[in-house]
Amino acid sequence: MKNIHHLPVLFLLFSLVSCEKELEVYSAGAGLNFFRATPGDTLLSYSFIYGSPDAVRDTVWLEVETIGLPSAAPRPVTIGQAPSGANDAVPGTHYVPFDDPSVQDAYIIPPGQTRARLPLILKRDPSLQTTQVVILARVRSTDVFPLINPERNFVKIVFSDQLEKPDNWNEGTYLFPFGTYGPVKHRFMIEQTGERWDNEYFSETLGIVRDSPYYNANYDNAYCDYLVGVLARLLQQHNAERQALGLDVLKEADGTPVSF
Repeated sequence: MKNIHHLPVLFLLFSLVSCEKELEVYSAGAGLNFFRATPGDTLLSYSFIYGSPDAVRDTVWLEVETIGLPSAAPRPVTIGQAPSGANDAVPGTHYVPFDDPSVQDAYIIPPGQTRARLPLILKRDPSLQTTQVVILARVRSTDVFPLINPERNFVKIVFSDQLEKPDNWNEGTYLFPFGTYGPVKHRFMIEQTGERWDNEYFSETLGIVRDSPYYNANYDNAYCDYLVGVLARLLQQHNAERQALGLDVLKEADGTPVSF
């Protein structure tokens, strides 16, 4: 009778072995997606204002990953611009076109690899000082990489030569301590601390990210509250100095006083 108790276990093991034997090697063909570590990776923001004032170009990296098995040969990647419905960047004016010969050698998946970083070269056109432009980049279907997953074949790049609100500035979430965004406030924070207060600073230093749960392992609530206190004291001192000169307190363009 004791052997009967082992029958369910033996049946389960037999089933697992049978299922394992039925698994087949992926053979649906190759495909290509934009790599997304988080849902927020569908949007990339950039501003020339953070870099050297003499820079006329800069590079944003687009990360892609393959579907299917790696190849022993290099595989070309074809990316194109699609209408975004916003202020679309002009190829050749705002960026080096995806099909420009100068970048073609970089648009490949190397042999044996399933992921690659592709350069998107942005150009510092004077129009970017007053205008934000958009590139909606899409993976183009080819014989090498036919379109398999339309939901992950795009990424939007928004850029300018102005101070832009960081994507990680989550003023609507309960844990975000820095309050309502404003360009004057943003510039004050940069000038007073020497930090860029961009997406990388929010994510890597403060641990604040764009998507729920809105923080990562770097998040330290006490440190963020400390920074708010420091900024509030600096703002109070700054406003006192302005008022001593007969100036009003620091305000946004619409007249809203900067506050923390």
